[in-house]
Amino acid sequence: MNNPENRDFEIIPPEPRAGDNVTIRGTSSAESVDIAMTFTRTVPVKGGKYKCRMPDTEVPERPNRLTVIAENVKNLKVRVKILLWMTRRARASEGVAEIRESDVPSGKYDIRIEGNAAEGQSQVNLTVAASRTIKVENGRFEETFPTKTIPADEFEVTVAEQTETIKLH
Repeated sequence: MNNPENRDFEIIPPEPRAGDNVTIRGTSSAESVDIAMTFTRTVPVKGGKYKCRMPDTEVPERPNRLTVIAENVKNLKVRVKILLWMTRRARASEGVAEIRESDVPSGKYDIRIEGNAAEGQSQVNLTVAASRTIKVENGRFEETFPTKTIPADEFEVTVAEQTETIKLH
């Protein structure tokens, strides 16, 4: 984790509560910067299966990327409801499955993450990362992310390879 005094961005509010919108504001000499929010959620395994629902997940404007990684699993299925359910599947390699999507249309989605856990597992770790490339105008940038679907715990904000861990209260 970088020292907040040495980073080129600020997080507003500095101590967000679960459900707050978080604004990342900063400066850069580049034409654009990548901003990512990443969190990990541990979900229980029941009957050899795991599942997690994230209703009303807001996907930012394009260009964007969404990555879901499941650990201690046989497979991973990510279902997204736009008008109809769209499904992406991945088989695990050494207990880890990953799905990456780019340029997802912006909007609110009902996302379901599910699959079969690896033998003998009582819980599965799901890591979700949403990122977006935003333009820098006059040396400044700003982007707002909702935290509604992030568990009341820690998440990471990465801006141009500088990472800050944020605790939701």
